[in-house]
Amino acid sequence: MLRLLSPKTHNSYRKIPFFGEAEEMLLQQKAKTDCLKKALGNRFRATGEYADLVFVTTMGSPVLRYHAEKEIKKVVKEINEQEAFELVQEQREPHYFEDMYPHAIRHTFCSRCFEAGMQPKVVQSIMGHQHYSTTIDIYTHVSESRYQEEIGKFGRAVEPEEAESKEPEKEQSFWLGQTFG
Repeated sequence: MLRLLSPKTHNSYRKIPFFGEAEEMLLQQKAKTDCLKKALGNRFRATGEYADLVFVTTMGSPVLRYHAEKEIKKVVKEINEQEAFELVQEQREPHYFEDMYPHAIRHTFCSRCFEAGMQPKVVQSIMGHQHYSTTIDIYTHVSESRYQEEIGKFGRAVEPEEAESKEPEKEQSFWLGQTFG
């Protein structure tokens, strides 16, 4: 038997803002669930403490992690099938998606918040983490494109100095503030 339980920690009690079109999408989903509830009548399975759920199965049962995993696997399979078709046409190496689980979406969300320039303490609060180290060390990942972009910042930082050099033929190396010719 399923039961709704209270959150694990005091940090789990938090306000989670709606990003982008999230509020509109949730309201649309709730309207669909309400229509399903009306259509099924007393066959609608989510009753009692589950009566107001937004995400339910086609019979009104609560959507569990396993349902989400199944749907994600379908999407990954479709993406990989499309990739298999395109790589043959384009004669290139494959770029397949790996299996993914719903919790990975939290990691992606956290990483994208930092990529968008959000303040670390705000991200920590949204994620519900007591310790900043959990947010930054476990949930934040650097994409290859972001890595390359950040590495490029160093090149852009030294380019102006090189352009202003009075002796363009002479190569200089800098180490801890000392110049070596």
